[in-house]
Amino acid sequence: MKAQNKDKKEENKENKENQENQENKNNEDQKEEPKEEQKEEQKEEEKNIPENNEQKEPEEQNNNEKKENDKINVILDSDRRIGENDVKNSPTLILEEKDCNIFNGEKITINASGMVGGREVGDGVSFFGSNLEGSEVALKTDFVLNLKEKFVYPYIFLIYYDKEAKSYFIRPYLNDNMTFRILYIKLTNGYNLPLKQKEIISAGNIIFQVSPLENNNLEIVNLSKQNLSATPKQTFDASSKKEVTIGRNKECDFSFNNNKSFSRIQTTFEFDEENQEWIIIDGSRTKSSTNGTWVFCTHSFPIKDKMIVEVLQNRFQISEEVKAESN
Repeated sequence: MKAQNKDKKEENKENKENQENQENKNNEDQKEEPKEEQKEEQKEEEKNIPENNEQKEPEEQNNNEKKENDKINVILDSDRRIGENDVKNSPTLILEEKDCNIFNGEKITINASGMVGGREVGDGVSFFGSNLEGSEVALKTDFVLNLKEKFVYPYIFLIYYDKEAKSYFIRPYLNDNMTFRILYIKLTNGYNLPLKQKEIISAGNIIFQVSPLENNNLEIVNLSKQNLSATPKQTFDASSKKEVTIGRNKECDFSFNNNKSFSRIQTTFEFDEENQEWIIIDGSRTKSSTNGTWVFCTHSFPIKDKMIVEVLQNRFQISEEVKAESN
């Protein structure tokens, strides 16, 4: 009898331990489930890379961009003055809205010394920003943009006149925390842009990352990961292929034959033998695309006549008014 009771106690003890083990296992599973869900969500986010998030750059790339930014910041922060001759001999820029109200219906006029009606300090820099009440830095903004989005940064982008190049340039106001994409430049036929590392291109309704590699190779990655009839990532050898195309034509290197947002040839990347660099061309050499090729602006872009700029889906055109030569 005692032996039976002992066996029964042992059995009950074993059952209790098994039950506790099962409960612990269930608890652990419950703890792990959210992690798996987070992983799935993260995977989905990676599939659809949002336009307002930047990819991490290699250290060398960051250093190169920092050097360029530092160089430009030195120019902008210096106590420089644009002389009357510079103003007299340089064209005037006119900024006009395109189906938006980013300038509150105004036309913005900029000469070599800066925005007319802005700070008017004669340093050749025009700052466009958001309305930050009580911000001392915001007092330096030449024009407050009419934006629906709210920002914690007073500056969004700027236009400046380079005395040495005798040209105007546009660039975002780069801040360590400003990693979202806000400024796009539309390439037009005849505006052939040298390709920089990790350039972000918007062609059709697809976002690409394009980079020149060692030995002048070219790498193109489809960041949107959709509507592909080719692999998401391709590398091209400049020694055997001097031209790479994206478009609806089946013969394009990146073909989107069922995507009506693309022209037959939307964007061309051409290797310039003389300068040993890849350049971006909207459409082809003979015909521009219907919807244009947009380049995400992370650095200074030389301003061309009739250039279209997009700031957070607000588009405006920059036109040059060349002064008539006086006798």
